[in-house]
Amino acid sequence: MQGLPSEPPPQPLAGWGANSVLGFHFGVTDYLLRPEGGPSGGAEAQTYRTNESVWADLMGRNIMPGLPVVLKEFCILDWFPRAPGLYFTPGAGMARQEATQYLERSFPSRRNLYFAAPQSAVNDDQMLIFTPEGKFSMLQGGIGSIRLKPIQIADETCWLLTATSDGVIHRGVPVALPQKIYATLFREIRNQGATTATIMGKFQFVPSPFTRLFDTSIDIPKVVLKVEEVHLEQAKRVELEASVAVSFVSEYKGSPSVYATYVSFRPDIDESFKEALQWMKTEYVEGRYKGRIVTDFDQTTNRFPEARLALNKVMARLVSRNDLAETLELMQTTARIDDYFDEISVGDLLPKRPGTQRTSLFISYAHSDEARYGWVGRIRAHLQGLGRSLDLEVWDDSRIEPGSKWRNDIKSAIKNARAAVLVLTADFLNSDYIRDSELPLLIEAADAEGAAIFVIYGSPVLLSGAAERLASFQSVNDPKQPLLGMPEVERERVFVKLSSAVEKTF
Repeated sequence: MQGLPSEPPPQPLAGWGANSVLGFHFGVTDYLLRPEGGPSGGAEAQTYRTNESVWADLMGRNIMPGLPVVLKEFCILDWFPRAPGLYFTPGAGMARQEATQYLERSFPSRRNLYFAAPQSAVNDDQMLIFTPEGKFSMLQGGIGSIRLKPIQIADETCWLLTATSDGVIHRGVPVALPQKIYATLFREIRNQGATTATIMGKFQFVPSPFTRLFDTSIDIPKVVLKVEEVHLEQAKRVELEASVAVSFVSEYKGSPSVYATYVSFRPDIDESFKEALQWMKTEYVEGRYKGRIVTDFDQTTNRFPEARLALNKVMARLVSRNDLAETLELMQTTARIDDYFDEISVGDLLPKRPGTQRTSLFISYAHSDEARYGWVGRIRAHLQGLGRSLDLEVWDDSRIEPGSKWRNDIKSAIKNARAAVLVLTADFLNSDYIRDSELPLLIEAADAEGAAIFVIYGSPVLLSGAAERLASFQSVNDPKQPLLGMPEVERERVFVKLSSAVEKTF
């Protein structure tokens, strides 16, 4: 069984632990990683009928990874607990009780067909509405769910869902359903909000290389039940409940700060989700608190275009320095952006998305070098000739139209690039925009999605600090033999070699 730290791990980003607004949001990236296997054998399966009994044994270390487990007559929903198991800890219960000190009096209490009955609230008589402080206490109490894209576990595509005995997602057990099993349940889950089944599988523990950034030593194993068999049962007569949370920026206390809120809904009623989101965005965040949403909860769909730190970006490691810098500034935190980007350089642990989703090649260079040497013009000529046979689109910032939003154009081009060519010179490394904007996006694309990076040394350079990472990418020419000083025929050979490498990539 994977051990847990006996003391809080180091926290290089102040205020980003499990008790912070953004800590929860970034911490869910642990579930992108490949779980560790455990021993198997002929041991008798342990049967559970309630969420509480599962989590009691998990927290008591009475479930060994790799041994068979049966969840008897649990509901399966296509949401995932935001903080699995947290609800059942003593501290979470105290946090939910503390939330009652922060009731929002400016909204009428509401409970109707579409908003979920507050099974997880501290008062079941009415739908309680909290201030951001109260909402945050409830989130610390284990409330909330997210929706994730499928991941690869042991070379098998799995969907991360929830199995819950009482219909409440954040009290449920995280499960990984192989594609072939999920396909048999998909229609009923989407049409009915859930399906009831007896589930057989084995728990697997998830490694957490992000713990130093986003966790404190909460004594909850990060686990997922890898499902092996599912037997459908008669539908349980329980009321389904899901809650989704966002972070938002508001000046309601004077200076801009980041706050959190959530809303509950009924997964089995189509209009419930839409109405709940509309209420949270327009009436609560924008109306009552004059705020702007910065995080969301759904990796599969962009629910809020304004969310600069949307979950799909966070999970794919596509959050740019500019997006993060703006949020850190609003948080008035002392956290260093470089620490964040240094710590998330773990692309080798992340499942790669198909490169075919990216269709173009991006060239990054210093304008002053191009005006002096014209190297990119020759590179473009070689690659455009190649593109006629490969249907390859070659993109550099010379294609930006006058008057356009050039930063957005460049970000969009990088997002669509399957490969990038970097022409390294002293001026290239000295460019603030290249260093702070282009390079992080390109490196993230390589880490998260397997985009190819080809480095051409234009002049002798020293790769230090953040630029040291460039030395790990494929070098077209020897750093000791840069383009500068090469005879023209040798430079052309370098460009031919680049074209050959690009052809293999596409």
